[in-house]
Amino acid sequence: MTAETRLPASASGPRIAEVDILRGFALFGILITNAIVATTLWSATGTRADPVPLFDGTVDQAVRATVDALFTGRFYLLFAFLFGYSFTLQIAAAQRAGVTPTRRLLRRCAALLAIGLAHVWFLWIGDILTLYAVLCLALIALRKVKARAAISTAIALYTVWSVWAFLPADEPGILGLGAFLDLPKMSADYTGSFADTFAAQTATAPWFLLLIWFGQGVPSLAMFLLGMTAGNRKLLEDPATVRRWSSRAMLIGFGLGLPVSAMTFAELMGWWNPPGIVHGLQYCVAPAMTFAYLAVVLRLARWSRTAGITALLAPAGRMAATNYIGQSVVLMLVYTGYGLALARTVPPLAVLGIGLVTFAVQLVVSLWWLRRHPFGPVEWLLRAATYLEWPAWRRPAEPAAAQPVRTEAG
Repeated sequence: MTAETRLPASASGPRIAEVDILRGFALFGILITNAIVATTLWSATGTRADPVPLFDGTVDQAVRATVDALFTGRFYLLFAFLFGYSFTLQIAAAQRAGVTPTRRLLRRCAALLAIGLAHVWFLWIGDILTLYAVLCLALIALRKVKARAAISTAIALYTVWSVWAFLPADEPGILGLGAFLDLPKMSADYTGSFADTFAAQTATAPWFLLLIWFGQGVPSLAMFLLGMTAGNRKLLEDPATVRRWSSRAMLIGFGLGLPVSAMTFAELMGWWNPPGIVHGLQYCVAPAMTFAYLAVVLRLARWSRTAGITALLAPAGRMAATNYIGQSVVLMLVYTGYGLALARTVPPLAVLGIGLVTFAVQLVVSLWWLRRHPFGPVEWLLRAATYLEWPAWRRPAEPAAAQPVRTEAG
């Protein structure tokens, strides 16, 4: 067996296994980020002007600092890049079918927006599906832009938008959201009764939706454009091309990102008081770190010794929208008044452990589901809206193998 393995396309058609693996990896990072962010917000104490974390021991600080330094701001960018890449696959599918892609894409955007609104209203205030649905309209308008113009626009968008990250901040890290929200009250509401949680969720959702659109909108559009350009060039599909750019991506991404992440970690641990420029640098190096992560996963997926392990991520990636919403269901049932209301009981290290178990279960359930169904439930709905027809719900039964005919010997 060679040192590198070319992954086959998905059996469902022109799917690309690498894209599904990367999408599964992005789901893992988003789950860990959202779990730590949410439980920190839902367990804040103190006053509105001075919120403090309920869990503030050394281990608690280390968990939050690690997530902030290595996860926050990285994985939503990866998800956005993959959305842009998949956008080109949607266009290619429409062209193969001999239909105009615009109407299909608009229907898909509308369905994604409807699902996202339900998600943010009832489950998770940090929803990104609504943002992606709206930004997809811009991607449709820009789909014919030349590669060089798309890349230049993406870099300009992210660079200009990064300026705000260099502004002084009173509170680094997650609790900096206290500048916009009454975190102690949010904590009390989300760990109260079902009615308290529902009232807080529906009241907070519109404001948090705007906050997500404001904070992640421009960076996501930039990554959409980069993903679309990469998809048009089939950047993830050619082993030689992957080898060429992945080495540089890891060198640049980790070379720039890890020192800045180390400074961020040290600040959140209270080991030093860095100049304000470090906050801006952390924001600026996030895309470089994102592409370094992407390069590592691709290398592992193509190395024969680890290809089998990374392939475990693919089923979860094929059901990315379903799993993303499923993570929100677990988050709300475990930590809020929708269920056990454990946000003020479970420390960050245990939150991390629950997140790892949740993702492991999703890997198993996704594999089980896709053996019986061609699409995840949410993907089934999106496909129905996109193609204006009901897709098959279950996989057709495998034909039974022919049995040998036995004859009597005498």
